[in-house]
Amino acid sequence: MYQTQKIIEVQLQAGEKIISAVSQYLLIRDCSHTVTLLAKTQNREVGTELKKNDVVPLGGFETIELYNHHQAAVTLKYQLTDIPVNTQSDAVAISGAVEVHSIREPVTVDAIQQTVPVSFSAPVSVGNWPAVQPVSGKVIVGNLPDVQAVQGEVAITNLPDVQTVSGQVDIGNLPKVQQVSGLVAVASSDRLVSAATTLDPAASTQLIDADSKRQSVLVQTDRGLYIGGEGVDNQSGIYIAAGESMTLETGAAVFAYAVEGATVRTLAEVHHG
Repeated sequence: MYQTQKIIEVQLQAGEKIISAVSQYLLIRDCSHTVTLLAKTQNREVGTELKKNDVVPLGGFETIELYNHHQAAVTLKYQLTDIPVNTQSDAVAISGAVEVHSIREPVTVDAIQQTVPVSFSAPVSVGNWPAVQPVSGKVIVGNLPDVQAVQGEVAITNLPDVQTVSGQVDIGNLPKVQQVSGLVAVASSDRLVSAATTLDPAASTQLIDADSKRQSVLVQTDRGLYIGGEGVDNQSGIYIAAGESMTLETGAAVFAYAVEGATVRTLAEVHHG
């Protein structure tokens, strides 16, 4: 069962802070300005500056403080959750951040080092590639503009074996040039299982059964929806905007809730060993 808190909206006056217990992850859903995060244990205190869409792993910390270090008020929407997600946002690691013992006056940070997105205005042709390309790690591809049906067998090269495709594989309608930001990883699986589910408006619907052998599942929707455990709704779920996708590394059952209904497609990686 997923453990997810509701999205919390607060307004912090200049110099004001809030204190909270922790979950596995902190998600900054919206923020009118940056805020300072102070993650604490009994023996230490670590701080970093956060902005909209930042995701922070909080494992090993006992409490957190969100502090407005600006001269004006800041409106903040945040969420604490135990679900490991990939929202294609900036992940903030606090395991090597500056240790803060006290803040005597507001601190302004001009820039935070992060992954730089790269895009091209015209297609790029690359030739003279060797027959087999070495790939290490896991590649997670999401946010496809649409999903197309593929008939027959689809062979994926440079994997241990040719992968068997069960059901309908919906990959297509990609632009000539793909924009990639953040980390890209490729997962090895014995087979890919795809499915399409139509959601009734304002009803919690199961997208995929629990499977201990499943490595991950890619969820893509044509309308905005919320995903989570059984009984998920628009208050407790993780939001996916229309036309976007999210990869969940979980073997648990996944449910979805759409206020206006939606068509949802899933692509699961299943390991037999």
